[in-house]
Amino acid sequence: MELITLFKILIIFTCLQRIFELFIAKRNEKSILALGGRIIKEKNYIFMVLLHTSWLLGLLYFSFSDRLGALNPILFFGAFIFFLLGQILRITAIWTLGERWSTRIVILPEAPVVKKGIFNFIRHPNYLGVVFELVALPLMGGLFVYAFVFSVLNGIILFFRIREEEAMLCQYNDYQDKFLSESRP
Repeated sequence: MELITLFKILIIFTCLQRIFELFIAKRNEKSILALGGRIIKEKNYIFMVLLHTSWLLGLLYFSFSDRLGALNPILFFGAFIFFLLGQILRITAIWTLGERWSTRIVILPEAPVVKKGIFNFIRHPNYLGVVFELVALPLMGGLFVYAFVFSVLNGIILFFRIREEEAMLCQYNDYQDKFLSESRP
C-alpha cells in the first residue's frame, strides 16, 4: 500500500472517529445531566470546535489534492508512532472516564473525581493524546507549518480550558485533594 493511501485512510478514520465520539459525548452529557450534573459554559469551546473541524477538513483537503507530493517513509512512520500513542491515550481516557467523558466541561457535583487507570499517571491523558495527534497527522503528510500552527492554537485553547476545567472540578468535586495537593511540596 502506498503511503498516500494509508495517509488518506488515517484521515478518514480520524474524521469518523471524531464524529462517533461526538455521539458518545452527547449521550454522556444527557446521562450526567439526569444525575444532577452541569455543563459549564466555556467561552472558548467554539474555538476548540472550529480548530478541530478546520484541522480535519484541511487534512482532508491536503490528502485528496495534489499538494502533498511524495511522503517521506521515515517521517511518516515516526509520526505514526506518535499518532498511535495519541490514540492510546485518548481511548484509554475515554474508556476510564466512561459516562463522565465529554467534549465539554461537564461537572457532576459531589461525585469523586476519577483517579484510576491512566489518571493515576497523567492528569489530562485525553488532551495529551490530542496534542500528539494534532502534530502527528500533519507531519505524516510532511505538513510542517500546518502541524506547528494548529499545535500552537491548540496549546492556547488547552491552556485556558485546563485551567477552567480544574477550577470547576476543585469547586464542585474533590479534584484539589486528589490531584493538586500531590504536586505541592
